[in-house]
Order: sequence, then C-alpha cells, then structure tokens
Amino acid sequence: MRKKLSYSIIALLLLSGAPLRSQNIRFTHLWNHTNISFDLNQLYNYNLYEQNRWGGGFNLTTPLHYDSRYGIDFQNLLSATIYGAYGTGDHAWKYGGGAELRFPRSLIRSVGVNYRHDLDMAGRHSFDSYNILNTTDNSTYFSSRYSMVDRLTAGLTVKLPGKNYLTAEYRHSGERLLFNATNLMYPAIYDADALAKSYYDEAHLRLDYGDHWRFDLLAGHGKYNDCGPFGGITKEGNFWRLMAQYQVAKTFSGNKGSVNFFAQGGTTGGANTPLSRRFDLSGTGSSFYYFNNTLLTVRPNTFMADAFLFCSFSYTMAKPLWNLNISHPTPFVQLNAIWGTLYGDHVVDGSGIYELMSGNAIASNEFASYNGLPSVFMLTAPSQGLLEPVVGLDKLLRWGVLDLGVAAAYQLTPKNAPYHLDNFLDKFSVMCIAKLVLDLSKYTTN
Repeated sequence: MRKKLSYSIIALLLLSGAPLRSQNIRFTHLWNHTNISFDLNQLYNYNLYEQNRWGGGFNLTTPLHYDSRYGIDFQNLLSATIYGAYGTGDHAWKYGGGAELRFPRSLIRSVGVNYRHDLDMAGRHSFDSYNILNTTDNSTYFSSRYSMVDRLTAGLTVKLPGKNYLTAEYRHSGERLLFNATNLMYPAIYDADALAKSYYDEAHLRLDYGDHWRFDLLAGHGKYNDCGPFGGITKEGNFWRLMAQYQVAKTFSGNKGSVNFFAQGGTTGGANTPLSRRFDLSGTGSSFYYFNNTLLTVRPNTFMADAFLFCSFSYTMAKPLWNLNISHPTPFVQLNAIWGTLYGDHVVDGSGIYELMSGNAIASNEFASYNGLPSVFMLTAPSQGLLEPVVGLDKLLRWGVLDLGVAAAYQLTPKNAPYHLDNFLDKFSVMCIAKLVLDLSKYTTN
C-alpha cells in the first residue's frame, strides 16, 4: 500500500536470511525442538490515532515432553509471546504478553492467559487480526476512535466434531476512551486529556463453524464512563453483543470467473451497551486506497449502530483484458449494502453528528438533543440503508513488488435519509488497488 513500507518489509525478509513461516521470522532451527521467532505483524502498523506504530514481538514454542512418534506440529507445546510498540502520533507505549499450553491431539486444544496494555478500536466488529502483508484487508488504517485497554484474559479452545472450534474466555478490563465528541484525546501528551476509566468483567464465546461461518458472543457487566465523550455520565449494568459472519469464494471452471460473498450481522443488548461494544459501521471514504469488506464511500466516524447487516458480493472475470509482463488488467464488479439501527434513547435523527464527523456543515437540527445534550453528541445509523456499486480493474500495472489497479465506487441512499448527500463528489470515490506480490515459497518451512 505504501511504497516505502512495502519495500522495507521486502528488504527485511530478503536480507534477514531467516526462514519465514506465516508472519513469523524464525531465529532458531528447532534447537532442542524449541522455536523462537520474530512476529512480523508487530513491526509496523498505522492508524489515524497512533499514526506510525513501530514495535517488535517474539514468540517461543517448546514441547512439554517431546514424543518421537509425532512431528513437531503434533507435540504438546508451551507457547509464550511478548511484544512492545510505540505510536508516533499518541506518544504512548503499548505492550503485552501471554502463555499458552497447546494439545493438538486432544479435545481441549489450548489453555492460556494473556495481558495487554494496548488500544482497542471502539465498535470494532472484524474477526480478522492485523496482517502486515495483506494491506487490502487492513481498513483499520483509517480508524481514529480507540480506547486504551488494560486487559487480563484467560481462556481455552475446544475441538468440536467436524471442522469446528469453540473458544471460551473470561476477561477483566480497565479502559479509557481516547476521543470525545469533537476531538481525539492524547493523555500520554496532555494530562487533561485523560477521561475517567471504565471497568468490565466479560465472558466471550467464539465459534468457528467449518470454513465459512463464525459466531461471536460477548456478555458482561460494566461500570463505565460510556458517555465520556457525550457528557461525562457514569453508567453501570449488564450488556451483551452477538455477531455472525459468513464468507465464501468460488472459482468457476471453464474460464467463467470467480465470485466472493461476505456477509456480517450483529445485535447488542440495547441502551445499556457501552459505546465501545456497539458497532462502528464507518468506512474508508476519505481514502484513496481500496479495502475489502468495508464501505468505500462512507467516511470514518460516520455510523454507529446497535444492530446491523452488511454484505458484499463481487465478481471477477477469469481472463485479463490483455496479458503483458507488466500489465494484465482483470475487470471486476462489486456491490456493497448495509443497514443499521440504534435502540432506545439512542434513536435520534442523527444528521448533526453525521455532518460533523464527515467534515460537512452542521445540519439544520444543530440544536436538537441527545439526553439533553447538543446534537453534536448524537449517534447515527444507516437506518434507511445504503448501497455501493463498485467497478474496477485489478492488476493493471505490476510495479516492483506491487500489483496496482483502480476502482470506483458510488453511494446510493434514499433522498429523505438524514445521512443522504446531495453533492456528487461526496458520494463518489476513486481508489488505487495495491496488493503486495511476493513469492515466499522458498522462504517457507514445513
């Protein structure tokens, strides 16, 4: 995605001389069956709050008792991780670590505990973790609303019949919101920016069902400064949040192309749910880069919801328009659709906050209220729906280690929706597609 970042990654891989497995650079050659690796994903990240985030992390795995009847991947293992990072924008240190026992041949596949002092995106609903080598999936580059979290987690993973896994966790968190209604807060730089701390005790269940389905349930009790950015009101109560996701990709035989379908939905327990446990449905509309599974014309910090449905369908042609060494453009079409709603006393017109956060003028309901507060404190959801047709050319140009393409998206909303935009350019996005292409097979070990 970024030229300097991409070439730095490649230089690290090629000059290290170390074997690469997944996103780990292995420093040992299974000396005494122990593996020590550098976690490449901890090296660099970016978001609008931290700006450039630099760090390092190490993983260690060693057999509890080596059994010569099995290969190294089927040993009972002790795994330990540690990492640290620093953001150039917030001037704050983040760190964490954990330990896990793995039993690859048992019903209980793992038992572990970890602690982290790090950022959590408010309203995050992605199941996928950050991957430094797959930039098109990292739409959090354009996120800015975070909490600083001190979290202790203990949990286990159970192997169910078939290709199904259930993870159960208990976690205790102390959190501090890092934004208010109009500004980002930087408590590591300015002491006055430190908002009141919130505390949560939560149970977390995640089911990976086959290759395509994922389910997630979070339930807990909190005493939290939920309205820290919305008036400083302290709340206490129970809450829950449920999510489901389905994703499938299929390539047709006979040069008929390929399709990809992604769908996600969720709901919360309503008005008692903390802001950080709701759903941020904002997109990457301020970006010139294309990202997967997000809204491409909706700007960051636009939508927040208690319940939502999102789906994305794309079709890619099998054959490029032409096939040259430096160019083999492949057309694709895509349609994104979203709907969301707010529950209880959060049901407001919401156009004021939409206009504020999207950078446009405040709407006519500027002095409407949210629990007695000005409209700039209101939330809004895509309650009347939103469609995004997308067309693009992938692999238009091979430039070094990047495949570059271009895409265009347009936003369709009902004219009476409070988040409807009249200006054509506000609804239209042209984006660059940038994918890292590197044959890592010669660096991969089995």
